[in-house]
Amino acid sequence: MRMFMAYRFLMGSRGKIIFPLSGVIISTMALIMTLSLGEGGKRIIEKDLGAIGKNRILVGGDNLGSKDLDIVERLPFVEYAMFPQERIVENGNIFMGYSKKALKVLGINYLRENEVVLDKSQNGNKELGEVIYLQTGRDKRQFKIKGFYQEESPLETMKVGKRVVLGRESFGRIFGRKNYRSLVISFPQDEDGVEYIPLVLRELNRSRFSYDKVSILETPDVYKKVERIKSFVNRSLFILSFISLIVGGMGVFNLIGTSVKNRTSSIGIMRTMGMDKKTIKDIFLIEGLMVIVAGGLLGLILGLISSKVVGLILKIPPYFSVTYILGALITSMGVSLIFGVFPAKKAGNENIVESLKN
Repeated sequence: MRMFMAYRFLMGSRGKIIFPLSGVIISTMALIMTLSLGEGGKRIIEKDLGAIGKNRILVGGDNLGSKDLDIVERLPFVEYAMFPQERIVENGNIFMGYSKKALKVLGINYLRENEVVLDKSQNGNKELGEVIYLQTGRDKRQFKIKGFYQEESPLETMKVGKRVVLGRESFGRIFGRKNYRSLVISFPQDEDGVEYIPLVLRELNRSRFSYDKVSILETPDVYKKVERIKSFVNRSLFILSFISLIVGGMGVFNLIGTSVKNRTSSIGIMRTMGMDKKTIKDIFLIEGLMVIVAGGLLGLILGLISSKVVGLILKIPPYFSVTYILGALITSMGVSLIFGVFPAKKAGNENIVESLKN
């Protein structure tokens, strides 16, 4: 009975449901696009910008070597350390020396003599355990591929040459490099690297003479800027989602409110025939619910398609999750339904005499 009456009311005002239906469709679409493209964008930020702005500091000194690197990596709050100058370009290959801790970041426990790790994007045709020959100075050396990694830093990927990672002991023996003028120290992402600067400098300078002091060259300012960008993106996504939900909710509010106003006399007749307040309220609520469900499902389909299209245009791959999709659908429909409760309740409380006068 209630469902039938709601359907009849809805079909009787088909021209008036365009706005609320569009509102629910748009709010669901906007929510799905915001979540999927927003999550895709955040992943790009975390991967690309985050790769530029790692939580690192750069220290400098006249004569830095293995002893200094070992001192730093023994500190419990240090993720890894490496010498920026511990790299050489030979015959189109960029050889880089990595410490044991730095290798663990790449998922490699240890590299023996003549074992290497290659950038997967540059060596898609190579296989694990394969033997390769690389030019190192005047000689060609035999190396065994121990693993692959995916370079994430945009600045690093712009450099010309194939990246070849060696254990730093092997790098020192092959290329004869022992002393450097700067040292990169990386901290875990959830730590504040600035707080540890005094401790790092104290440990490095403990056994040095005054003329050979190690000093800070660069702090994690870029990393902090990246974190601020990520925070701004999160706030922007929240605001867009909130606006889209309000638009959909107001559409349903307007639909039921207008329907109640236009059918005041019908409400009076139904009341005189013995229909109670709750039944009348439910009829108008079901009318709004029909629009909400139809708009939600259409918005879901269009939102998925639009996310793909916009993602291709903006070069942002959307990230779809069943949890996100269901959450967006339920949230959009739920908020719209909440907005529809008040005018539906008002319909049930209409005065019989006043209703019949209209």
